[in-house]
Amino acid sequence: MEEVLLSVTNVAAGILFGGMLAFTGFLAPMAFSRLPEEHAGPFVQGLFPNYYIIGTAISAIGAFAAITVKQPEAIILWFVAMGFLFSRYYVMPRTVAAYEARDRGEIGAAEKFADLHKRASFINMIQIILLLVVLIRMAG
Repeated sequence: MEEVLLSVTNVAAGILFGGMLAFTGFLAPMAFSRLPEEHAGPFVQGLFPNYYIIGTAISAIGAFAAITVKQPEAIILWFVAMGFLFSRYYVMPRTVAAYEARDRGEIGAAEKFADLHKRASFINMIQIILLLVVLIRMAG
């Protein structure tokens, strides 16, 4: 049973790591380079709710699988899950509001959007690093 739980943890962390790299390193930049600005932002913005929910689910599955066999990895995966939830329910609504305010030309909205986008990107990068830590620890 331990081998199955370790495999589930590995697969969850691997899928999430690869998916996050593909989304942040390929899909989002490609959308902004290939689509007109007025379509790229809403397109990528529309993906984020699912990105956060799927990320939460996958990291939670990995954490549950690891809880009895690899507690440090389980804790790390819970932090990843909490990062997705925080981003989904706290950062994203504020970022969308700032994006829309920026598009309406409200004073200070562009700076607020840029700050929130940096925060979301920072959280995402920390999550990717944490997943890499899990994958390295699981391999060792």
